[in-house]
Amino acid sequence: MRAWSPLLIQQIEIHALGFVLRKLQLNRHRDAEVAPHGHDYAQLILYLTGEGVQTVNGRRRRARAGDLFVIPAKTPHGFSVAGHSRPLCLVLDYELEGSSRVRAAHRTLSPATLNELHTLLSRLPRKGRLTLGDYPAILAVVARLLEHSPATPAPAPGLFEKLRNHVLTPGPLSVIARELGYHPDHLSRKLKRESGLGLQALRDRVRLETAQTALRSESTIAEAATRAGFDDPNYFARWFRQQTGRTPSAWRH
Repeated sequence: MRAWSPLLIQQIEIHALGFVLRKLQLNRHRDAEVAPHGHDYAQLILYLTGEGVQTVNGRRRRARAGDLFVIPAKTPHGFSVAGHSRPLCLVLDYELEGSSRVRAAHRTLSPATLNELHTLLSRLPRKGRLTLGDYPAILAVVARLLEHSPATPAPAPGLFEKLRNHVLTPGPLSVIARELGYHPDHLSRKLKRESGLGLQALRDRVRLETAQTALRSESTIAEAATRAGFDDPNYFARWFRQQTGRTPSAWRH
């Protein structure tokens, strides 16, 4: 019997630009431990809920929601339970054609990115025959995972990180851009080329991450709004619901 329960679509094959997707599934771990094993293909493993200890090539690392592991082909990896909640993991089996190589790595995704993936996953079909209309949602999930795969170089950390420190301040984005010496449109285009995010999208992402971090603590809704750069808590609550589909209070609980 398998040590996990597959909950989502399994066998699939998509070829695109040197990338081959073999399988995409959600695994709910049943056993307390999965012995080290390897595959003939590379894997991305994303912890969606729960926690445990992920072992890759003999190295143990505590894993929680948002932790993404890149595991090259034939690399021994295993799992053991830690805590009271058995994890739910998104597993992507894939290959890279040609001379490209997959490197073992780990990264923790932001709360905003994890929320986005949860939304995309809700659109995917469960087990059964796929239709042509299912492929856009599947490809969207794969693209987001690969975008945040540590095997790819991080884009323009200087500009990106510099902007992160400014976009939490209230006020128009045009003022922020000019303070940094850019015309707003030019800055947004430059940022999008380097990181895939425009200026407004960056502000929304950073504000959401900051707000969610504040809501996990003992901060009030008003305090979370202030930390995220909002002067009006009521506007913040409406904006937060647009981003996550839930009110700040509902998200916290």
